[in-house]
Amino acid sequence: MGTYKSFPGYFFPDKKVETVRDVDYQQLKRSGIRAVIFDLDNTLALWGEEELESEVLDLFEDLQSRGLKVAVLSNSKKKEIEDFVAELPFPHLFNAGKPRSRGFEKILGELDVGAEETAMVGDQLFTDVLGANRMNMYTIRVEPLDPTREYKFTRINRLAESILLRFRDFYRFLVSLLEGK
Repeated sequence: MGTYKSFPGYFFPDKKVETVRDVDYQQLKRSGIRAVIFDLDNTLALWGEEELESEVLDLFEDLQSRGLKVAVLSNSKKKEIEDFVAELPFPHLFNAGKPRSRGFEKILGELDVGAEETAMVGDQLFTDVLGANRMNMYTIRVEPLDPTREYKFTRINRLAESILLRFRDFYRFLVSLLEGK
């Protein structure tokens, strides 16, 4: 189900939902997705948290019971959340270097799936969506859990994301005018 994209499509997700609970995982499975990779900070947990809430672990158990593989791919530094990391009962990679492909390739190898059979769920266009789209994964963007609690460079990214999305909306508006819609 992975989708081939080229620049500037790399920056835009295949789907956008509010939270990880709003993703239609059954539809993903029906369309050939075998694994779901999640970002951590502001996707599954608040930035700086040192554990996952039980409802997130319940979601992962539910997905695994449906036959989907799950993993966490994060740019967080492992040493900052060492105790938290040791307890994760599924594949995970921290300090992943998203959007570069190295982290994506490593976690795909651990899951033993191809990129086209994998969905990436995350809250950032310039790391989660861009990196996964470059790998031809299916991409789902969620709203950040708390945009006021973020790493300082993420705040800069959010401003750039906002500008990019406004240009895209303006472009779509112009196209609709030209097509007479």
